[in-house]
Amino acid sequence: MTVIDHRDIDRRIWEGELEDYVPGRLYDMHVHMWSEAHAGDSEKSGLRLEIDYQDHLAWAEALYPGREIHYLVLATPIVGMDAHGHNEWMAAEMAADPRSGVNMMVTPAMSPEYVDAMVERHGFVGLKPYRTFAPDPAEAPIRDFLPEPLIEVAHQRGLAVTMHLSKRAGPADFENLADLERYTRVYPGVRWILAHCARGFNAVFLEEAIHFLKGLPGIWYDTSAVNDVYAHYLLMKHEDRRRVMYGSDNVVAGCGRGKYVTYAGAWHFHGGDPALPHCDPEATWVIYEQLRQERQVAEMLGLTRSEIEDHFWGNAVRFFRELGR
Repeated sequence: MTVIDHRDIDRRIWEGELEDYVPGRLYDMHVHMWSEAHAGDSEKSGLRLEIDYQDHLAWAEALYPGREIHYLVLATPIVGMDAHGHNEWMAAEMAADPRSGVNMMVTPAMSPEYVDAMVERHGFVGLKPYRTFAPDPAEAPIRDFLPEPLIEVAHQRGLAVTMHLSKRAGPADFENLADLERYTRVYPGVRWILAHCARGFNAVFLEEAIHFLKGLPGIWYDTSAVNDVYAHYLLMKHEDRRRVMYGSDNVVAGCGRGKYVTYAGAWHFHGGDPALPHCDPEATWVIYEQLRQERQVAEMLGLTRSEIEDHFWGNAVRFFRELGR
């Protein structure tokens, strides 16, 4: 069980800024699980943290007291891991909550026949490719970490694909946009979730791309780990808000202490500066920083209570309904 470092600053932010904003029911469409039992030949990585379904429920009670919560669960991607064992373990863990869903972690080495059989066996609602398994994770086209035969499986089975775009320009990259246009046209059975506001950690990537993405069919978004208020604003201003779903990236990223800050064409994690003399320098959880941005955008755009509840719950319910869940 992960120790939950719940501090007074977290309670103050929750009670003063978030408690009246976050609805009573949440679908978190982007959380990760991990078990060291599936480490395989991987080297130690800072991305991994032992966490199962019961741990997630404990974290949720600390983060959002008294709320009902369900999940779309994703793997933790570690090169050299036992992917097969990890997928089977996630499916077994989440059998305890029929309202939640699990995406099968897929790698380029997996055959479409194997992926299809695993989906049939475990009832995965979608696929989760990771750029970390591409030859060049920083500049990989989609096909390098999600081969087209696996997209065909998702199309035939009517699956979701949750995807963190690669390339340094992310959603602003011409090849990424051209690929998404073709895939959404050729494989209409796929429901694409573009993670992290379409990898819009820095709003500069979304300023033009959002006007292209909003015209594509079968595209949805999760808001996980984005701490740039203008990125959330662009998405909620220009997209169909029914396609934007809440996600946290809990717990490794979402429950780190600090904030993802942006500059120029970049973003990085900043853990706060305990030496600041002119203010309280203590940091809260990344997910609370994200929720603060989302609340501010809701106020800027005048979102109705119904739209806020849809963002956290109703949009995900409709999404799962499209998947036949």
